[in-house]
Amino acid sequence: MQDLPFWKAVLITLGVLVAAGSYFFVTSLFGLKNPWIAFVAVTVWSATGMKLDQAPGIFVGGAVGLLISWSIAEFPALFGDIAVIVPLTAIILAIACKIKDMLPLVCNFGLFAFLTIGTAPVLLEQDMHLIYLRDLAFGAVCFWLLPWLVVRLRPDPAGPER
Repeated sequence: MQDLPFWKAVLITLGVLVAAGSYFFVTSLFGLKNPWIAFVAVTVWSATGMKLDQAPGIFVGGAVGLLISWSIAEFPALFGDIAVIVPLTAIILAIACKIKDMLPLVCNFGLFAFLTIGTAPVLLEQDMHLIYLRDLAFGAVCFWLLPWLVVRLRPDPAGPER
Protein backbone atom coordinates (compact mmCIF):
# COMPACT_ATOMS: atom_id res chain seq x y z
CA MET A 1 0.00 0.00 0.00
CA GLN A 2 2.91 2.36 0.54
CA ASP A 3 3.64 2.26 -3.21
CA LEU A 4 0.10 3.39 -3.92
CA PRO A 5 -0.08 6.85 -5.54
CA PHE A 6 -1.43 9.51 -3.20
CA TRP A 7 -4.42 10.28 -5.43
CA LYS A 8 -5.50 6.63 -5.24
CA ALA A 9 -5.21 6.73 -1.45
CA VAL A 10 -7.47 9.80 -1.46
CA LEU A 11 -9.99 7.99 -3.69
CA ILE A 12 -10.00 4.96 -1.39
CA THR A 13 -10.53 7.23 1.60
CA LEU A 14 -13.42 8.98 -0.14
CA GLY A 15 -14.94 5.58 -0.94
CA VAL A 16 -14.70 4.55 2.70
CA LEU A 17 -16.32 7.83 3.77
CA VAL A 18 -19.18 7.33 1.29
CA ALA A 19 -19.69 3.77 2.57
CA ALA A 20 -19.66 4.97 6.20
CA GLY A 21 -22.08 7.79 5.38
CA SER A 22 -24.37 5.34 3.60
CA TYR A 23 -24.28 3.05 6.62
CA PHE A 24 -25.22 5.93 8.95
CA PHE A 25 -28.06 6.89 6.60
CA VAL A 26 -29.42 3.34 6.43
CA THR A 27 -29.21 2.88 10.20
CA SER A 28 -31.16 6.10 10.70
CA LEU A 29 -33.85 4.81 8.30
CA PHE A 30 -34.22 1.72 10.50
CA GLY A 31 -34.26 3.81 13.68
CA LEU A 32 -30.97 2.45 15.01
CA LYS A 33 -29.37 5.01 17.29
CA ASN A 34 -25.95 3.44 17.88
CA PRO A 35 -24.27 2.74 14.53
CA TRP A 36 -20.88 3.28 16.18
CA ILE A 37 -21.11 -0.16 17.79
CA ALA A 38 -20.69 -1.88 14.41
CA PHE A 39 -17.70 0.35 13.67
CA VAL A 40 -16.05 -0.93 16.83
CA ALA A 41 -16.42 -4.46 15.42
CA VAL A 42 -15.06 -3.34 12.05
CA THR A 43 -12.11 -1.66 13.80
CA VAL A 44 -11.34 -4.84 15.75
CA TRP A 45 -11.75 -6.83 12.54
CA SER A 46 -9.39 -4.54 10.65
CA ALA A 47 -6.80 -4.93 13.40
CA THR A 48 -6.87 -8.69 12.82
CA GLY A 49 -6.32 -8.43 9.07
CA MET A 50 -9.91 -7.89 7.83
CA LYS A 51 -10.18 -11.22 6.09
CA LEU A 52 -13.80 -12.10 5.37
CA ASP A 53 -13.46 -15.48 7.09
CA GLN A 54 -12.53 -13.70 10.35
CA ALA A 55 -15.67 -11.54 10.42
CA PRO A 56 -17.98 -14.15 11.99
CA GLY A 57 -15.71 -14.47 15.01
CA ILE A 58 -15.52 -10.74 15.59
CA PHE A 59 -19.29 -10.23 15.41
CA VAL A 60 -20.18 -13.42 17.32
CA GLY A 61 -17.49 -12.78 19.90
CA GLY A 62 -18.67 -9.18 20.20
CA ALA A 63 -22.23 -10.33 20.80
CA VAL A 64 -21.07 -12.75 23.50
CA GLY A 65 -19.00 -9.97 25.09
CA LEU A 66 -22.09 -7.74 25.24
CA LEU A 67 -24.17 -10.58 26.70
CA ILE A 68 -21.58 -11.31 29.38
CA SER A 69 -21.34 -7.64 30.32
CA TRP A 70 -25.14 -7.42 30.39
CA SER A 71 -25.27 -10.43 32.71
CA ILE A 72 -22.81 -8.75 35.11
CA ALA A 73 -25.38 -6.05 35.74
CA GLU A 74 -28.60 -8.02 35.37
CA PHE A 75 -27.99 -11.42 36.94
CA PRO A 76 -27.53 -10.09 40.50
CA ALA A 77 -30.68 -7.98 40.11
CA LEU A 78 -32.64 -10.97 38.80
CA PHE A 79 -31.22 -13.84 40.86
CA GLY A 80 -29.41 -12.29 43.83
CA ASP A 81 -25.83 -11.17 44.43
CA ILE A 82 -24.38 -14.68 44.19
CA ALA A 83 -25.46 -14.83 40.53
CA VAL A 84 -22.50 -12.62 39.59
CA ILE A 85 -20.54 -15.89 39.69
CA VAL A 86 -22.06 -16.87 36.31
CA PRO A 87 -20.61 -13.98 34.25
CA LEU A 88 -17.34 -14.07 36.18
CA THR A 89 -17.04 -17.79 35.40
CA ALA A 90 -17.80 -17.03 31.75
CA ILE A 91 -14.99 -14.46 31.69
CA ILE A 92 -12.52 -16.91 33.25
CA LEU A 93 -13.50 -19.61 30.77
CA ALA A 94 -13.25 -17.16 27.85
CA ILE A 95 -9.74 -16.14 28.89
CA ALA A 96 -8.70 -19.77 29.24
CA CYS A 97 -10.18 -20.60 25.83
CA LYS A 98 -8.36 -17.66 24.24
CA ILE A 99 -5.06 -18.75 25.81
CA LYS A 100 -5.57 -22.30 24.48
CA ASP A 101 -6.93 -21.09 21.10
CA MET A 102 -10.18 -22.94 21.74
CA LEU A 103 -13.58 -21.81 20.43
CA PRO A 104 -12.15 -19.08 18.15
CA LEU A 105 -15.62 -18.24 16.83
CA VAL A 106 -16.52 -16.97 20.30
CA CYS A 107 -13.32 -16.41 22.28
CA ASN A 108 -11.47 -13.78 20.30
CA PHE A 109 -10.56 -10.12 20.38
CA GLY A 110 -14.15 -9.17 19.52
CA LEU A 111 -15.40 -10.75 22.75
CA PHE A 112 -12.84 -8.93 24.86
CA ALA A 113 -13.29 -5.57 23.10
CA PHE A 114 -17.06 -5.65 23.61
CA LEU A 115 -16.72 -7.02 27.14
CA THR A 116 -14.52 -4.02 27.92
CA ILE A 117 -16.98 -1.59 26.33
CA GLY A 118 -19.95 -3.27 27.98
CA THR A 119 -18.48 -3.09 31.47
CA ALA A 120 -17.82 0.64 31.33
CA PRO A 121 -19.72 2.14 34.28
CA VAL A 122 -21.71 4.51 32.06
CA LEU A 123 -22.94 1.61 29.93
CA LEU A 124 -23.79 -0.51 32.95
CA GLU A 125 -25.83 2.40 34.34
CA GLN A 126 -27.65 3.04 31.07
CA ASP A 127 -28.42 -0.66 30.53
CA MET A 128 -28.04 -0.37 26.75
CA HIS A 129 -26.47 -3.79 26.16
CA LEU A 130 -29.39 -5.41 24.38
CA ILE A 131 -29.91 -2.33 22.20
CA TYR A 132 -26.21 -2.42 21.32
CA LEU A 133 -26.58 -6.12 20.55
CA ARG A 134 -29.33 -5.32 18.05
CA ASP A 135 -27.22 -2.60 16.43
CA LEU A 136 -24.21 -4.93 16.31
CA ALA A 137 -26.37 -7.55 14.58
CA PHE A 138 -27.37 -4.99 11.95
CA GLY A 139 -23.70 -4.12 11.48
CA ALA A 140 -22.93 -7.81 11.04
CA VAL A 141 -25.49 -7.97 8.24
CA CYS A 142 -23.99 -4.91 6.51
CA PHE A 143 -20.29 -5.56 7.03
CA TRP A 144 -20.10 -9.36 7.15
CA LEU A 145 -23.14 -11.12 5.62
CA LEU A 146 -23.70 -8.85 2.61
CA PRO A 147 -20.01 -8.88 1.59
CA TRP A 148 -19.96 -12.65 2.13
CA LEU A 149 -22.98 -13.03 -0.17
CA VAL A 150 -21.38 -10.82 -2.83
CA VAL A 151 -18.21 -12.91 -2.74
CA ARG A 152 -20.18 -16.17 -2.88
CA LEU A 153 -22.45 -15.06 -5.72
CA ARG A 154 -19.92 -13.46 -8.03
CA PRO A 155 -18.76 -15.62 -10.92
CA ASP A 156 -15.60 -17.64 -10.47
CA PRO A 157 -12.88 -16.09 -12.71
CA ALA A 158 -11.28 -19.53 -13.10
CA GLY A 159 -14.57 -21.14 -14.08
CA PRO A 160 -16.02 -21.68 -17.54
CA GLU A 161 -16.94 -18.64 -19.63
CA ARG A 162 -20.55 -18.05 -20.45
